Amino acid sequence: MMLKRKFDYLDAIAPAPRARKRPELHVANDHDAPVTSAARTLQSELGRVFAQESSWSVRRTVAIGVVFHLGVFCALGLAAGGALTELAHR
Repeated sequence: MMLKRKFDYLDAIAPAPRARKRPELHVANDHDAPVTSAARTLQSELGRVFAQESSWSVRRTVAIGVVFHLGVFCALGLAAGGALTELAHR
């Protein structure tokens, strides 16, 4: 009895949302458009921009990747070194 009153009270405060009609499922065919996410659109636009620059090369991409990863590994090494010295003092 107490549980029913609790639900009645909660329904009076915030009624349950009406059930939405579920979309009908069907097999995709040639007339269906593919779903493009925002991330995929951004990725393709960035790819187009970089492809338009004539000075952009694979060598530059690799160099930027190496610099980025060196920065990440240096940060991880500094964090690990700080953690080890903190553990050594305890």
